[in-house]
Parts: sequence; C-alpha cells; structure tokens
Amino acid sequence: MPLPGQSLFSIDEVSARWIAAPHQVAQWAAQERLEVTTSIPPVHAGSEEVAGLVVVAMADLLPMFRRDGSGPTSMRLRRLRRVGEREWRTVSDPADGVMVAAGDLLIDVAEMGRFEDEHELMRRPHAGKGPEPKYDWDGFWRAVAIYVHQHGVPPTLKEFTEAMSNWFLDQTHGAECPSDSVIRKKLSPLWNELRREA
Repeated sequence: MPLPGQSLFSIDEVSARWIAAPHQVAQWAAQERLEVTTSIPPVHAGSEEVAGLVVVAMADLLPMFRRDGSGPTSMRLRRLRRVGEREWRTVSDPADGVMVAAGDLLIDVAEMGRFEDEHELMRRPHAGKGPEPKYDWDGFWRAVAIYVHQHGVPPTLKEFTEAMSNWFLDQTHGAECPSDSVIRKKLSPLWNELRREA
C-alpha cells in the first residue's frame, strides 16, 4: 500500500500548481473564497484554549503577500477559528497574538480540491488528435521547470525521477500514476542536456 500523498501545501506550492502569483492566492483567501490554515501552540482565544491546526484570517495577514514582494515574512495572528467553525475568535493570550511565518500558511488538499473543482482549474480540454493522454504530461513539464528553478539540476537521474514521481503521487492523491521507468525515460534527455550545460 503506497504512502498517502501530501496533505498540506504552502501558498507557494499552490500558486505554482495553479499558475497564479502568491499574492493572488492570498487575496482569494482574504476574501474567504479559500481556507488557509497554520499550526499554533496553545493560545487563549475568547474563553477557550486553542492549539494545533487553525484557520487564519488571511485579510489580517495580506501585507505578507504584497505584489512587489516587499512585505514582512512573518506577522502576528490575532484572529483565527478552529477548522470546521464559522465564527472568528480573537487571540487574548498572548495579548499581541501569535507570530506566524508566510511559509507556515498551508492549504489542505481537500480545500485545494474543492477550490479547483469550483473554478475548474485543473480541467484542460483535450485539443489534440487521438485519445486524451492518460497522464497530465503538460502539468508534469511545468512542475519539472519549477523544480529545476527552485532546486537546481538534481545530481542523479534517480533523484530527479523520484522527485517527479512524488509530484504525480501528490497530484493524483496516491492513485494511478506512470511508472518510474516511464518518468525516467521522459526526463533522461532533459537531464543529460542540463548536466552538460552545468
């Protein structure tokens, strides 16, 4: 039985998947079209102690996602709610809220899927001849470009193949994906060319 796929995605990961800028994803969340969570230590919010994964009020944290990248990398979270709740709670202890970093703001895979279905983000009509491809190779090549941009050229083809195999598993939530040998065959010419250029 394969391991479960990734369940929480950072705003940067989601923006790469949707081909949208991080500030756009943050703005959708600020308008409460999308839930963003983070993990916090125990705090008092109202009359109760709250800890663990909570939904954050992204409207309060929007300065972290300025279009020009000039915003702070962390801010104090003062409003939150438990996952599944609708009413916001104000953090009362610590009095100035709890510090959260932009990289710790996460979107649950189910919430990401709901948003994608609602806005038909991952549906791409098949315009070519013949049957529709079994796998999302267009998305795969975009993910390859993002991976190389963020991590550089992997030192081995095996490492490159494993990284992109994990990408497929994350996209399909552990369902059927191409074999490592198929992925390796796709990546091999590119990897060899990139290694020559390095």
